[in-house]
Amino acid sequence: MKKFFKFGCGGIVALIVLLIIVGALVGEDNKDSSNKEKVPASTTASDEGKKDQPVKEEIEKVGIGEELTVGKVTFKVNSMEEVNEISAANGYMKYKPDAEGAVFLNVNVTVRNDGTELINTDSSFFKLIAANGAEYSPSSIIVADDKYFAFEGINPGLALTGNVVFEVPPGLTGLDLQVQTGFWGTETGTIKLN
Repeated sequence: MKKFFKFGCGGIVALIVLLIIVGALVGEDNKDSSNKEKVPASTTASDEGKKDQPVKEEIEKVGIGEELTVGKVTFKVNSMEEVNEISAANGYMKYKPDAEGAVFLNVNVTVRNDGTELINTDSSFFKLIAANGAEYSPSSIIVADDKYFAFEGINPGLALTGNVVFEVPPGLTGLDLQVQTGFWGTETGTIKLN
């Protein structure tokens, strides 16, 4: 009888562990299939004299002057310019890039709240991504006037326009502006700058 319980208890424990492992593997397979991006099945186009050929769907990139809706927020880049210094509206405060040989990339953006509650936005909601994969965060300069994004609230149905400033090497090309809807970046979108 003792032999049966030794084998039986060990066998039961082994069976439970095996079931947990199998359950975890099956659960992960289900999670993986539900979390993967849903890619539409390839479609075919046919001409009278040609064989069916796959049609490639191109992802349209939003550019300067076009609106991009991310969640319940709409972003639009109005303009972009490279400058050697930033000055406050009163003209007394002037800021130059900290890094040697750097310039400021001044991106003018309009953010519109299409939701039903107040949203807060800040320059940290923006990120500059170069063609080589380099990422640039907004400059830490604080300009005390309303033409630069600081922590701002936007009520429903209203928009706010301001500048986001990045310190970058001069002449960068292939730039995209990544935008997000919250501090944690739960929803993001991309606007092609050049």
